[in-house]
Amino acid sequence: MNRFLDKKTANYSYYLLMFFLPISLLLGNIFLSFLFLSILLQKGRKTFNNGVIISLAVFFLFILINGLSSTNFGVEQNNYKKIIPLILIPFSIINLEKKTRLKGLLFLFFGVLIIQLNSVAGIIDYYYFSEGKKYALKNYSKINEIINYERPYLGYFSVVNIIISYYLFKEKNKKILAIIATIFSLFLILIISARLSIITILFLIIITVFIESNKRNRLIALSGLIVLSLLFYFNNSSLKHRFSQINKDARVVIWKGALNSFTNTENKITGSGSQVNTRKELLDHYKMNDSFESVDEKNRFITKNYNTHNQYLNEILRGGIIGLVIFVFPQLLNLYSNFRKENSILGLLFLLSILCFCLVENILDRQIGVYLYAFILSFSYANKNN
Repeated sequence: MNRFLDKKTANYSYYLLMFFLPISLLLGNIFLSFLFLSILLQKGRKTFNNGVIISLAVFFLFILINGLSSTNFGVEQNNYKKIIPLILIPFSIINLEKKTRLKGLLFLFFGVLIIQLNSVAGIIDYYYFSEGKKYALKNYSKINEIINYERPYLGYFSVVNIIISYYLFKEKNKKILAIIATIFSLFLILIISARLSIITILFLIIITVFIESNKRNRLIALSGLIVLSLLFYFNNSSLKHRFSQINKDARVVIWKGALNSFTNTENKITGSGSQVNTRKELLDHYKMNDSFESVDEKNRFITKNYNTHNQYLNEILRGGIIGLVIFVFPQLLNLYSNFRKENSILGLLFLLSILCFCLVENILDRQIGVYLYAFILSFSYANKNN
């Protein structure tokens, strides 16, 4: 009886964790605690010797030990607390039954739908009921306030819902719901001009077509993508304008600063040792950089002290070459496993999406990013097994 209750508690905690993941991190933390403890207290064999669990635990321990040797623990402890889910989530997800993991995607699907509808409500309010509706959303600095969410994460969650919709279309015979959700997510991504999300979707479409289609369908899909690319190139749309402004994006300045910091560092093997030191090095770069277009722009970078906006750059700065290798290892392990395993397209698409997201966001600098990274790596690895 106790075993049944523990299992039921674990399942419902997982479902609620998935539902509240995009909505409320406070509730997400609560249900992750219930999930982890209920699995830990279950009788019977539990999986500890899993590749993802071990590799993420090694990454966590490396960051902790390397940081303790370089930085005061009191200054760095918030960053350590933030990445604890890198251990809790993989252990919890991998010890759930496969049907439970897949069912949890439905809860995540509806959680994402809620934040999407809330963002659409904000956009409608801005364009039809606001006095300040003169600015397009493509580069408006207050877009996060309008859509009631951070644009990169709203775009990524919309990509996640498109992947889940593909799963529903194929496996759950919910074709109408899947088609509507896909169109709605694509529409929202285009409205908010989430560039990386658009590129990620096109990339995932190409991967899916070449894995799951025959030669005729591949040719048709490739021709369609070429036509869409030509229409996009010759059409003077706001979305095209946003892509044309990439070279002026703040990330370009940040990435140059990160590469400059790594080039000048004395310890390329283990890096700066901590997130605090990494941010300090970037701040020094912003203060010394004379290539800003204006004093106001320079002051903005100094005031906000932007992180690397690229997880790979962050890890080579924080942990050096060793840290980057440890960080990349579970990703390569997952890619290898999913490409070798048949019928693992769902896990592969999730994995590729988060790897793309890591290219433009320092996801481990945010609690929600830690959750997403840990969940998707563990899900994509566990999903290939029963």
